[in-house]
Amino acid sequence: MLFKKFASLTLLAATAFAQAPKGAAFDHIVIIFLENTDYALASTDSYFQALIPQGILLDNYHGLAHPSQPNYIASIGGSTHSVTSDSTYNLSPSYSTIVDLLEAKQLTWKTYQENIPSVCYTGSSSSSLYYRKHNPFVSYGSIYKNSTRCKNVVSATQFTTDVNNGALPNYSFYTPNIKNDGHDTTVAYAGQWLTGFLTPLLSNSNFMKNTLVVVTFDEAEDYSDTTNHVLALLLGDAVNGTANTVDSTYYTHYSLISTVENNWGLGNLNLGDVGQLGNVFNLVASKTGYQNVAVTNPPPLNN
Repeated sequence: MLFKKFASLTLLAATAFAQAPKGAAFDHIVIIFLENTDYALASTDSYFQALIPQGILLDNYHGLAHPSQPNYIASIGGSTHSVTSDSTYNLSPSYSTIVDLLEAKQLTWKTYQENIPSVCYTGSSSSSLYYRKHNPFVSYGSIYKNSTRCKNVVSATQFTTDVNNGALPNYSFYTPNIKNDGHDTTVAYAGQWLTGFLTPLLSNSNFMKNTLVVVTFDEAEDYSDTTNHVLALLLGDAVNGTANTVDSTYYTHYSLISTVENNWGLGNLNLGDVGQLGNVFNLVASKTGYQNVAVTNPPPLNN
């Protein structure tokens, strides 16, 4: 009887895994957000200059707003949902996110938050290394009010465990702490941390399993820059054969959603992830036949 029960559970797990679609360009994506740096400064930093030849530079990529939090909120939900500051927001459970689309296709996800006090911690912090405003998942009621989803809002220490166990989810959102992301330090500090963090991963066979790494900044430091131009870089074995190239298509943080949607055929949120602000990274669009919009007159993105 015990054997039959075990066999049944194994079959169910295998069936669920089989239902998860393969990606057009990648099977895993890891998104890493850094903080408050103009494109010109990041692109001339020595650490980032060393990383750029290893991937695809997105040199026409843009944040969506100021200050930090609206960018994080929009990057998983397709809208700022009237978030205009770094204060604590508890958004309606009626707002969908990329999580809804991933789960509908049996794709796995987690957000890894450096120095978060506990799993799915929803409190505010202004004195520790963890800042709630950089964790959009706990602002969405559809996530923090769902006990199952809450278990996927974890400490960054779990990231190492998951990589070592070959258990990296399909979608990962990684937030460094307030020093490592450059917010309370410098772009050089963030670049040095990023290099130390990524270098061993980019040669780790448990990590490099058709994995796309997206490194970007939440917003430009210069509020007068109406384009909110920030650096973004694609790395990982998913870019093999296209490394050391430049993609000059117009992208924003909404492209983080539309690219995931297009890669796995998830549908969309029908918000900022569609239209000119939601162009799909060419790495994916070129394999799915998606037609990006040629953006010649973008709206101001510094509100």
